[in-house]
Amino acid sequence: MTPERFSELVAAYGGSPQRWPESERAAALDFIAANPTLAEVALAPAAELDDLLSRHRVAAPDGALARRIIATAPAALWRRTRRIRQCAGLAGIGLAGALAGVLTVAMLLSLNSAPDDGDAYALTAFGDMQGDVQ
Repeated sequence: MTPERFSELVAAYGGSPQRWPESERAAALDFIAANPTLAEVALAPAAELDDLLSRHRVAAPDGALARRIIATAPAALWRRTRRIRQCAGLAGIGLAGALAGVLTVAMLLSLNSAPDDGDAYALTAFGDMQGDVQ
């Protein structure tokens, strides 16, 4: 392990070997044994930060904050789902319109169906091509 990698490891995971990735822990411990002076330069500030972070406590929120969150939760949820419901409604209207159009076209095409005289293959969307068929 290089001194740079050891410094990166300590900066990322702290000074405690238990927090280091297992894949690099053995190499880092070997680095400490082989280079105690270099290791101490990286480990001392990390140990101070680890100690500071371990002593830090977050106070529990007061009851007023919890009541405000609970009081506003249903209104916030309603506002968030309103947009989703509006979009779903518009999508439903669009789908209903498309379905009505498809059904209308299908009915019109069935009313104007070609006569079944055996030459129906000669009819196209461009008109009767009977004269072109040999």
